[in-house]
Amino acid sequence: MATSALLAAAGGAGCLSRSTTVVMGAASGHHIFRLKGYSQAKELPNGQYMNLGAFDVGGHSWSLRFYPNGHGSDEGKDHISFYLSRDGDLSCSGMPARFVLSLLGPDGKPSYSRTAGITPFNKMNYGYPNFLGREEFEKSSCLQDDSFAIRCDISVAATEEEPATTAKGLAGDPTPAAAAAFLPKSDLQKDLAELLWSKLGADVTIVVGGETFHAHKLLLGARSPEFRERFFGSATQKIMYSAAHIQIQIEGMEPEAFKSLLHFMYTDTLPKVDDEEALYKMATGLLAAAGRYKIEKLKEMCEEVLCERVDMSTVEASLALCEQHHCPALKAVCMEFLAAPENLKAIVAEDGLLQRLNKSCHTVLMEIFMKKLVEKEAAEAAPKL
Repeated sequence: MATSALLAAAGGAGCLSRSTTVVMGAASGHHIFRLKGYSQAKELPNGQYMNLGAFDVGGHSWSLRFYPNGHGSDEGKDHISFYLSRDGDLSCSGMPARFVLSLLGPDGKPSYSRTAGITPFNKMNYGYPNFLGREEFEKSSCLQDDSFAIRCDISVAATEEEPATTAKGLAGDPTPAAAAAFLPKSDLQKDLAELLWSKLGADVTIVVGGETFHAHKLLLGARSPEFRERFFGSATQKIMYSAAHIQIQIEGMEPEAFKSLLHFMYTDTLPKVDDEEALYKMATGLLAAAGRYKIEKLKEMCEEVLCERVDMSTVEASLALCEQHHCPALKAVCMEFLAAPENLKAIVAEDGLLQRLNKSCHTVLMEIFMKKLVEKEAAEAAPKL
């Protein structure tokens, strides 16, 4: 089956969802690919691949190929294979880059990773024919509901020296010039986290639900338009908040949610949690905080976490969050879930759930029923073969 036909059978563009977060730095970034319909992808024979998509890092376009039945009859046999390629003109000088491929677990964290050294990328693609045994992959928690996610991290060198390569298509020992092109990993996130929790130089005390937090007005203002306006907006506010150290109180927010908000504002990451349930609970609280303080990236990250957890136990609460905080991506996932005939039947069968949804999310239900009606009329009007 051709790749395009396979994608169509798996649901087309709707089955392959992607999200990108580019990490700060001139030549580093990562991309998360999600594939739905793995069982159909397995119809591709050994040596044939699906292109999972492309993204830009370091002024170059990169794409990831997935071989469901392996690449190569020897090394790739009984394995899944992934290959990274640099698109465009492949000059003989190459483009030295490091990359890491990580299958993500249910909690969104890397569960299995392969790390390549400095790789020249002066050929079409480089990767792992034996990335992971197919049987091991299919039994792992990385494959959930016939779908999986894989993250690709890339660091691109600032020079175009050609490192040596090995016969396996991955980088060997780099040349001194290529190795020197890579700077040490930034400690900025760690340093800012230390600054937050050490309270060093803090000039604002924030009281939330009886708990006290210490922070820095300049950093809060830089990260949030709401705090920027509060501390540095009108002339009256500037005078009010110009003291060397001030104290403010925030109402209508849980201390734990505000603590997570501060962590994100200082580190640009979500706090680490123990399990998926804790992640869902944190994202629910942080979504409101992100909207309140106008931090769009945090809102998108929370929305992505909530999208992964839409099921019978969460759809009601998720739709309520859509109504409160305007979450188009989460709303689309909820509508897709509710539109599935088996889910719709389960909702009707559950005592009181349909009535509650109709009361709190009437507009969404009407959209679903109208969509179903249009689909039914279109099917009835279609010529019978």
